[in-house]
Amino acid sequence: MTVRNTLALLTAAFMCSCSGNSGSKSTSSDTLSGKQDAAMAAIQCFAYQAQKDSAFLHLEINSGIVSGKLSYALFEKDRNDGTIAGTMSGDTIFARYTFSSEGSQSVREVAFLKSGTDWVEGFGDAKDSAGVMVFTDRSGLDFEKGLHFKPVECPAAP
Repeated sequence: MTVRNTLALLTAAFMCSCSGNSGSKSTSSDTLSGKQDAAMAAIQCFAYQAQKDSAFLHLEINSGIVSGKLSYALFEKDRNDGTIAGTMSGDTIFARYTFSSEGSQSVREVAFLKSGTDWVEGFGDAKDSAGVMVFTDRSGLDFEKGLHFKPVECPAAP
């Protein structure tokens, strides 16, 4: 799926989630449906910290669709800031990370495995596919040495 298609899918999902019946009376079934929607959407933040390295992950998961922000500040490496957009597959997130580094924009596939309350980033061999670095074999990803993102309070919106 191209970045353009992913963004179009996320935009459509956002627009559908924003449409509502403002000004109308809610029934008990509407209230129940609203509670189910709220339970299905989860916004959470996670951080990785080790010596001089840090990373931050802001996730919004809604009915298996994942979006959010991801940034890395790794010692003696260029800072990366960007967005993720992807899907949940069981207990694993597969997403495209669109980020800026050194003044240029890049896209690469990322994977995170749920481990208790944490998310662990997976790494593996990747290849360039139409300008996007993608994993060559998702089943062979290594989550043992990945960054462990622990839950943190989300920063207040500006």
